[in-house]
Amino acid sequence: MPSNYSLFYTFDGDQPARFREVRVFGTTVWTASGAAMTWGEETRKDYASEAEAQAAYVAHCRTALADGYTLARESTIDPAVFDFALLQTLLADAARLAVDAVRRAHPDQHINAFALVSDDSAMTIGPVANSREALAASEYGEEMLWNPAEWAFDEGGAYFDSAYRLLLQAHRDLPFDVDFVTFRAGVFEACIAALAQFDAEGVFGTGAQRDEGVLLFEVSDSEPLEGAMARLNPPAVVARFEAWMASWAE
Repeated sequence: MPSNYSLFYTFDGDQPARFREVRVFGTTVWTASGAAMTWGEETRKDYASEAEAQAAYVAHCRTALADGYTLARESTIDPAVFDFALLQTLLADAARLAVDAVRRAHPDQHINAFALVSDDSAMTIGPVANSREALAASEYGEEMLWNPAEWAFDEGGAYFDSAYRLLLQAHRDLPFDVDFVTFRAGVFEACIAALAQFDAEGVFGTGAQRDEGVLLFEVSDSEPLEGAMARLNPPAVVARFEAWMASWAE
């Protein structure tokens, strides 16, 4: 059964600070609220009729606006369909903003590495970045370049909250009928496609300049996704990665 959904935010500058979600399905109204990039606190209330539930949903939305929240997304959710195209758009937009945030926070650094990191259940998503200077100063040398967990910067994570909210519908006790294997594969594909879209904008330059930058998508505690490295990086970067991998096999 399709349901109405609204997402609201307060902001710290241009980054989401706190969220509020409202969803109605059948005779049930569900809400969640808390700090950006957290699970938050949930409420759930059943009503005598769908009309009463719909009225309560509208009232919750009006209260959010009255409390100073801004409407960020309003949609109809079909539990049998996940909007992978929306996820890709949200991730590409957030990645662009996150890199800008890192560059503003560290103007003395040449930011030339960026990654999105998720987990095997496709529940979380977040950015990390690194710089030429941080790599040169690392005791791990080339190993650091291919391991986002060792990277130095994570500013801009709150920009990913809207994408995170989208993922959480598959993990909360809410109507969700998409097969998990399909969901997981689609989420990871959206992450890679978003990074490729982001790269096409020339965020790390083109030609020789782009050959100095690295884009990665990583699933924590899992094997690298086949083909992702080549999709996200020029041949020179892929060759550098393969040479590093070969050095471990020797």
